[in-house]
Amino acid sequence: MVYKLSSVLFGHSLDVRSLATTEDGRIISTSRDKTAKVWMPNGFNSGYNEIATLHSHTSFVSCVCVLPPSPQHPNGLILTGGCDKKICAFHPTLFDPLFILEDHKDNVCSLNAGIQPGFVLSSSWDKSAKLWHVGDQRCVLTLTGHELTVWSVLQMANGTIVTGSADKTIRVYSPDGTYLRTLTGHKDCVRSLAAQSAVELLSCANDATIRKWNVDTGENLEVFFGHKHYIYTLVASGGLMVSGGEDRTVRVWTGKVSEEILLPVQSVWAVARLPNGDIVTGTNDGVVRVFSADPARHADQATLASFQDDITNFGKADEQEIGGVKVSDLPGPEALYEPGRTDGQTKMVREGAKVVCYAWSAASGEWNKIGDVLGAQAAAGKTLYNGKEYDFVFSVDIEDGKPPLKLPYNRGDDPWLA
Repeated sequence: MVYKLSSVLFGHSLDVRSLATTEDGRIISTSRDKTAKVWMPNGFNSGYNEIATLHSHTSFVSCVCVLPPSPQHPNGLILTGGCDKKICAFHPTLFDPLFILEDHKDNVCSLNAGIQPGFVLSSSWDKSAKLWHVGDQRCVLTLTGHELTVWSVLQMANGTIVTGSADKTIRVYSPDGTYLRTLTGHKDCVRSLAAQSAVELLSCANDATIRKWNVDTGENLEVFFGHKHYIYTLVASGGLMVSGGEDRTVRVWTGKVSEEILLPVQSVWAVARLPNGDIVTGTNDGVVRVFSADPARHADQATLASFQDDITNFGKADEQEIGGVKVSDLPGPEALYEPGRTDGQTKMVREGAKVVCYAWSAASGEWNKIGDVLGAQAAAGKTLYNGKEYDFVFSVDIEDGKPPLKLPYNRGDDPWLA
């Protein structure tokens, strides 16, 4: 089974952070541009049309899920969670904003439908997960116990609720919220969870592994190796497991063997599967891509060739250096989720083949883009800037027609916080 590019969906202006799909083949994407978008198959050429943009959040939109029909909402719901601590509900075909669920104290980073109609689970940077009854628009259960961000939450088919956290553990709860056990084995943040059966759970982590667990016994059944860097996203359906991460790849697993799909990006934030088996990706370049194993849905040869050129060119750019700092060693846009320490603090962030400088605004609580980092003045010795000596002084392009700003930097400094 060989997956090739099928469609490319442009519309978001910043990272695509999460994805969901519907039974009729629609794709819902969310982004750091504060929006969610709904894409409908156009019926020909395996393409998609953007049919709606959902506006309700005041900050990054981190997650999305589609809720099946329930007595109170017979058409189902689209739910999105964001950095503004809110969960926003929308009509799935009219796209009207219906209501907002509020109880989390920080970024809502994961949403998944419960096994009972009208219930949804959420998790947050506030170290908790919650179960909501959307008909009553209230939180009915709060799960605590993790020491750090709860990156993922889901409910198994038998009703068991599981949470994965930045504290490297997975906690297991009964349907009524009673703590049962902790699953340990990952060496870094647990980022995503997926159910493979009623009792078998898959987890991926920043330790570049995927693990399979029996949630009833706590046994670690298997460990999957293949990714070279953080794994952010994981789905399991139709006998396949699909994962994506910081190594520029999506991997499609059949047993312990994986097929690698290389992308012209650094970060694969989200993967999803469509009812026809196609794979959807959301990445740090703001693009949604669809890959298919069906030759009838492959893109034309010109598009495939252009895509391969993009991959080649991105690989070359990834090896470049700016002022002695390797571009690939800089943080991606995920670094902008961490609040700044002081007003005016600057941070260099890798965005595709570019390096962008951001400054922290204490007043707005956001990282604001200053401009693109162009290069650095360097000499055999030090460079004098504002009465101090530095190894490099970067130029930051803030606006056409205006002189660049200067960003001083010493070897040994944290390039995240220049």
